[in-house]
Amino acid sequence: MTSICFVSETGRSERPISDPSVRYRCYHPAEVLAGQGNFVSVYSAAQFYKDPNFDYDVYVFHRPNTARKNFLHVLRHLRSAGKSLIADYDDLIFGDEEIALQSSAAKNGTLTTERAIAAFASNLSGLREFDKVTVSTAPLALRVKEFNPEADVSVVPNIIPPSILSVHGELETHLAPRPHTAIGYFAGTKSHDRDFPVVADALHRVLMENPDFTLMVIGPVAVPRALAALPNVSTAPVVNFLRLPGLMTLCSTVIAPLEMSDFNACKSRVKFLEAALSGCRLLASPIPDMQAVGPARLGLMESLDDWYEALSAPVNSVDYKPQAAENFEFLRSTSHVDNLTTFWSEA
Repeated sequence: MTSICFVSETGRSERPISDPSVRYRCYHPAEVLAGQGNFVSVYSAAQFYKDPNFDYDVYVFHRPNTARKNFLHVLRHLRSAGKSLIADYDDLIFGDEEIALQSSAAKNGTLTTERAIAAFASNLSGLREFDKVTVSTAPLALRVKEFNPEADVSVVPNIIPPSILSVHGELETHLAPRPHTAIGYFAGTKSHDRDFPVVADALHRVLMENPDFTLMVIGPVAVPRALAALPNVSTAPVVNFLRLPGLMTLCSTVIAPLEMSDFNACKSRVKFLEAALSGCRLLASPIPDMQAVGPARLGLMESLDDWYEALSAPVNSVDYKPQAAENFEFLRSTSHVDNLTTFWSEA
């Protein structure tokens, strides 16, 4: 048995599981590892550095940041004790000023220019403290090697864990009938305000031409006024992640538009995982991690015309069942963290 401690730099320090990033990078792999007989814990950085526990064999630091009080002191102690230390990333949150200003936080005004640059610099400083790094996507691995050339880097893709797969497998959520003309957009954070315009014009045209089609937008994303005013468009606040698959069964198609940028090129396949869990067809911008899933499992939209043509084609839930079943099996077959366990066993 190995003992593993995940430490996440999250703003939701009292309830880190409510942070989608922490769920995918800490809680989901923790569940798989615990199922293999390991002892696993998840801490927020605020909790851990206030009262650190030095008794684990392996420490995975999700989004480590040198601005965190006691960060360097704790790392030195763990390193001197011979512990396995791994940094983990699921977004391009480190780098120089140019990269910082491409981030969604900077573009959407969540962070000022000065704060974005400072945040990326302290994240970069954190990255350079580690010689082992795990990432969610291949492009992110290249970025790690760019800024920390001596590091060993392993791609550990995001997964849906067995507990969630077993529940929805028994319920056959992915095979549930749903309106064939229902489109959904599920934005967990405000960071997608620059992404939604990628598809907004195509959506507006489709919904105007097909009044029986509907669009449901869930989450804090800004919907263009002309689109929000249509009678077949509805909006609602973000929902608890456990309710998400059930809510998505109200849709036959789910969209994942992204503005093409170096920042978004490093993003992961999470939207596909959630669509496959609920049995929805996914139409997505062709970021590398979506391309890695493969065009047989989702629609990759290269242009506005692609979005319009795909959105105009309704999805018959009966005809889509074989594809939905195949996508669900893909989730089952990839619900492991072998790249992570191999990585630390080589230490």
